[in-house]
Order: sequence, then structure tokens, then C-alpha cells
Amino acid sequence: MSERSEGAATGDDPQENQRAYRAAVVAFAAAIVGGVVAAIAYSTDDTDVWLGVGLAVALGGIGFGLVSWAKYLDFDEHVVQQREPLTMTETERDALHEELTTLPANSTTTFRRRRLLTRLLGGSLFSLVVGFVGPLGSLGPKPRGERNRTGWSNGVRLVTSEGQPIERATGGFDQLVTVFPEGQIGRDDSQVVLLRVSPELLTERTVEAGSIDGWVAYSKICTHAGCSVGLFGIDTRPPDVLRQLVCPCHQSVFDPVDGARPVTGPATRSLPQLPLRVDADGYLAAADDFDRPVGPPTWDEG
Repeated sequence: MSERSEGAATGDDPQENQRAYRAAVVAFAAAIVGGVVAAIAYSTDDTDVWLGVGLAVALGGIGFGLVSWAKYLDFDEHVVQQREPLTMTETERDALHEELTTLPANSTTTFRRRRLLTRLLGGSLFSLVVGFVGPLGSLGPKPRGERNRTGWSNGVRLVTSEGQPIERATGGFDQLVTVFPEGQIGRDDSQVVLLRVSPELLTERTVEAGSIDGWVAYSKICTHAGCSVGLFGIDTRPPDVLRQLVCPCHQSVFDPVDGARPVTGPATRSLPQLPLRVDADGYLAAADDFDRPVGPPTWDEG
């Protein structure tokens, strides 16, 4: 004798079972579409919205589909078998054999459903992996040795973000501007803060490192955590007037008249200095690459 256990999901409500099955199918199908959308968005550089939407749909579809499958779709028969004497008559053995070898009427449909859901789940997982390949691949390796090879070299002009070169005699003192190598505007590892101060304020080592008529140029990448050093200020409180380059992320402060050495804050290394020269047309240009690798020392760790 056998009876269905209380709370078994299979067959208790065929309509609810069918709705849950359809929900799982739609969720897995949506996940496949989401992964494809994410891959296409990344390949076309349309990453502002569609990459995130595609990955969100893929992850959400897989999650919702698995929940529907596990919570509502129980395709296995759950029964409670009453203990009976171990001895069986010939008739009982024949009946048991027939019961074990004869499939229920809905078994074929059950197996087809399970096969379809399994394939859709596999397809959605594969689509999710495809959607993540681009973003994960774009992480790339650590900078390491590449930091010794930026866009600067002897003769490369300094230009603003608008592509305007800097004349030797232009501009006043104590004005900060961000510049890039000519032809490589926006290159992250080569961004430079350019400042002109009164030449007599500069220390000897700063002048020897490549200052021209009070012009000094330093890497804009903070040596603490790699943020942008984009603030300049003058502290006029006695006893001295102090010029300061400031990283807004963690308040590291550097002295631009003394080789951009760290004054306060968590940074422990000076900003790399870019040696300067003047080209034949009177514009500021690099005399070489930075005197040392840009960025924080942790970028060198394996």
C-alpha cells in the first residue's frame, strides 16, 4: 500500500505546475538573451547602459528560473510506503514487477520538460559566461614594467586637453594645467600637471631634473593609490609661503618647488618629474620620459 506524502508538489495543482514550468522556461530564455545583449554591447563599446542591463537580465533570469524549478516543479513521485511482511505471494511479485516496469502516463512529458529546462539552463549559463568575457578580459595585466614606457620621449610636445601646445613665454606664475603628449590626449599613464613658478623658488635638484624658466612638470598619478593629483594651492600662513600639489582622494600633499616630494598625507614617494626642453618653435616639449615609474609602488608587487 502506498499514499502520496502531504505537501508533495507533483500533481497537487497541475495549473500551478504548468505556470511554474512556463516561468522557468521564460526566465532561462531571457537570461540567454541578456547574455547575448551584454556581449554585443561590449563589442560595440555601448557599455554605458546595455552592458549592465544585459548582465542584470542574465543573472536575474538564471536566479528566477532556478528558484521556480526548485520550489514549484517537483517532477519526482513522493510516496510513503507502509511496511508489510517481507514474504510475497506470486501474485504480489507479478504486480510489483508490472508496477516497476510500467511508466506513468505523464512520464514522457515529464522527461521532455526536464530535458528542455536542462538545455535552457545550460544555454543561459553559457550566455552569461560570454557576456562576462569582454569585461573580465578588459581588466588586463598589472601595469608593472609598462609604467617605465609612457607616451613621453625626447621632443614630444606638451599639449592641453584641447590639443593646444604650451609656449615657453606664455602664462603667468602659479597656474596649474593638465597636459598630455601631443597626439596622445587622454592617455592615462602620461597625464602631467604643469606649473610655472618663480625660478628662484626652485631647489637645485628640481632644476637639474629638467625645469625650464620656472616650468615644472610632474606625473598626475598619485604615488599613494593612483588617484589624480589635480589641486594646487598656496599656503600663505607664516613663517613661509608654501605651494602645494594636493591629491583629493586621501589628502596627500606634494611640494612642487622641491621635486614634488611628499609633505603630508599617506604618500611616501615624490611624484615622478618630467624633464622639459624648448623645441625650435618655442614650445615646451619633453626632454625624456619620467625619471622613474609612475603610480604607487604597490603596482610593482606580484
